[in-house]
Amino acid sequence: MREKRVTIKDVAALAGVSVATVSRVLSNADYPVSKELRSKVEQAAKELSFAYTSAPRSSKAYHDKEIAVVIPNISNPFYMQTINGISTVCYEKGYQMLLCNSMQDVEREEQILQDLYSRRVTGVIISSISEDPRLLAKYTEKGMTFIQLDQNYEGSGVYSINYDSRLGARIAVRHLIENGHKRIAFISTPLTRWTRREIYKGYLEQLKKTDIEYDEKLVFIADTDGMGNLSKDETRTGAAMARKLVESKCNATAILCVNDMVAFGAIHALNEMGVAVPDDISVVGFDDIPLAESFVPALTTVHFPAYETGRIAAIMLIDYLANGKQSNTPLKMNMEPRLVERRSVRNLCR
Repeated sequence: MREKRVTIKDVAALAGVSVATVSRVLSNADYPVSKELRSKVEQAAKELSFAYTSAPRSSKAYHDKEIAVVIPNISNPFYMQTINGISTVCYEKGYQMLLCNSMQDVEREEQILQDLYSRRVTGVIISSISEDPRLLAKYTEKGMTFIQLDQNYEGSGVYSINYDSRLGARIAVRHLIENGHKRIAFISTPLTRWTRREIYKGYLEQLKKTDIEYDEKLVFIADTDGMGNLSKDETRTGAAMARKLVESKCNATAILCVNDMVAFGAIHALNEMGVAVPDDISVVGFDDIPLAESFVPALTTVHFPAYETGRIAAIMLIDYLANGKQSNTPLKMNMEPRLVERRSVRNLCR
């Protein structure tokens, strides 16, 4: 059961002071308040986990027509496609959209959620960095509703729209094998997210299914600790891992990259090192962002409907906020991948 939202009246009652005094203390108004009263109010607010907002009561209708979108990396065009889908629906439905960038930082994400709760935003579409189910549970208990993207999370008040990333990886590896490749490398940012781990599992599964022996020398996954801030820059990570691949002399004939941005970085580094794509080595990406088609060479990649996903997520969330209908069983939706063949894979069978 969701707990009742703490109000300024609750703080006043616990502190044994008036609502006006609580407001003056928590808003830091230029009004004389004794140290003793201030201490009582601050302690009561802390005990009740009360987040003060100066928004007037008349603004409630405004906040009821407002949703938030929390993403980990605003520089990745894949997320921008999703945001465009969300924004389109918000415009159609008369809602305002707040865009928040967690910058792949768990603490920053937690602060964003606290700020959204303080603003009385009750509906959030989130691609969460945190894998701790208690984070979202904390706010669903306070009345917030989440549409979770790219995360395997179960809990009341949380709906999920996921991509079948494992299947996508299997499709990509099968395509490379059908084109004569057996030494297939894997390049990725740290496997700190569920979707990345699913792609890696799909890579392993398809190798096993086609009786290709797994070789750890072909796997290049950025180390969270060793890479530092570099691990958060996908193109630079792709470039760094591609350089390691060439320097390792692992004799890979193809690479599956965890996403298109990593693939772009890898191809750029390979070109700088005199390794031609696809003549010397083939590359497959993941996501099919708009730049993939115009990149040189045009990138063969696994397509996921980012724009459509954004639209569906916004429709689901706004429908719940407008009608208050929520199933006891969290709704999960899986989006199917498909391979888009372009010019970054060489057929070795010819």
